[in-house]
Amino acid sequence: MNQPIKDDPSGFSYECYHTTLASNSSDILSHWHPELEIIYVQKGSACYHINHTVFNSQAGDIILIQPNNVHAISQLPYEEQESDTFAIHLDHLGRSNVDKYSQRYLQPIYIHHFELTPRIQPGMPGYEALKSCLLSIFSIVREQNLYFDMLLKSKLHEFLYLVFKHRYVNRHYTDDTYQKYQKLRDLIDYIYQHAHEQLTISELAEYFGYSRTHFMAVFKQHIGRSCLKFIIQVRLNNACDLLVQTRLPVREIAQKVGFTNIANFNRQFKQAYHITPYQYRQKNSPQT
Repeated sequence: MNQPIKDDPSGFSYECYHTTLASNSSDILSHWHPELEIIYVQKGSACYHINHTVFNSQAGDIILIQPNNVHAISQLPYEEQESDTFAIHLDHLGRSNVDKYSQRYLQPIYIHHFELTPRIQPGMPGYEALKSCLLSIFSIVREQNLYFDMLLKSKLHEFLYLVFKHRYVNRHYTDDTYQKYQKLRDLIDYIYQHAHEQLTISELAEYFGYSRTHFMAVFKQHIGRSCLKFIIQVRLNNACDLLVQTRLPVREIAQKVGFTNIANFNRQFKQAYHITPYQYRQKNSPQT
């Protein structure tokens, strides 16, 4: 049988991957990136938090995550979600070109003068066309036939055309809203960088420019969990990396990521992953 001819890519950069979010896996904590992310939910459900929008996904959902939008994905009790994701920087579709096409369509998405509808569901206008186009994109990436990158780029433009055609490009962000989310991204970035330190809510509230009470309410509203729980999960994620990538003792890892009490670390870890740190290391460390 003839095998498909593979072609060397032209440097057209993108990411495409399959994700399973199960009860024993880590939540995808609040973060952002400059790429446009398109997700197709194959089965199951998870809780998505995209800027000010929160929803539980369903099979068949097409989820759009705009460049630099703060977003998180949390597991739901007794649920497992499988999804495929395609991510690309809009520069690779022509955003960086100084022309009317870029200024009319791509640049406003990137700088948030346009807001994309975060979830397109079965039955909504244009859904079947969008789904067909997106599944074609995943198929092109899997097969990588001759000149696949040319076809892939054209399909991505077709997908964006359908998003515009069916009016999933919405209201303008105000400068005030954009600045608020920029400040929130700065705060999250600060927590990621300093999670191993003894952070306090009062210090973070002062950094954000709010009272302690108002800060806690705003943080939970936009991130989907309390600031304290977010810090704990960042520390646990860092601990998971060290458990797999190093042979450091568990007690030392706990201290290194920001836990001062080993009993609290073990309790928080087991509550999050349903196994002990030692069991996690045994299960996930590369076999030698």
